[in-house]
Amino acid sequence: MTAPKRDTSLGMGVYFAINDYVGILRRLAILAIDLVVLFFVYLVVGVPYYIVVGELDGILGLLIAICVWFYLTVIKASKIRTVGYRLTGSRILTLHGTRPSILRMTFRMLLWVLGPFNFLFDLLWSGIDDAHQTLRDGFAGTCVVRNHAKPIGEGEIHLTHYDALGFALQYPRVMRPKPSVSETADET
Repeated sequence: MTAPKRDTSLGMGVYFAINDYVGILRRLAILAIDLVVLFFVYLVVGVPYYIVVGELDGILGLLIAICVWFYLTVIKASKIRTVGYRLTGSRILTLHGTRPSILRMTFRMLLWVLGPFNFLFDLLWSGIDDAHQTLRDGFAGTCVVRNHAKPIGEGEIHLTHYDALGFALQYPRVMRPKPSVSETADET
């Protein structure tokens, strides 16, 4: 009898030590810091615009939306990182351990803005997830880790299935290899 063939179509990814993943408190700090920065961006763009044009209109809204998108996608995924990520010593990576693309970061941002779950549920999910991922991290195939974190291993990427609050969720995760019988016997 042959063993069933394993599905490896999603490839291999890296995983980190549990303490290297950014938890809910650090995520709240990142969020608070980046909101303050975005407020100042609004002031820097909005006040001069209002002085020159004399009104707050749709063009200003578009300029602000472009600035927010640029900050939360291009800068966040770059080596520069957002102020919140820099001050908390955090960075965002794909499941393969590389910097995410602008398209992936845009998708991640839109999941929060337009996604099927609200901000609070998404943030609380990181508190119960073993890798401290939010739902949008899971769907976007990203993880937030400490700045100097190094992968401790490689594993297959599989779709993980969760049923929570009426949602049937499936998203990719790096599967850590299960310890062999000899490794668990050595620990006792």
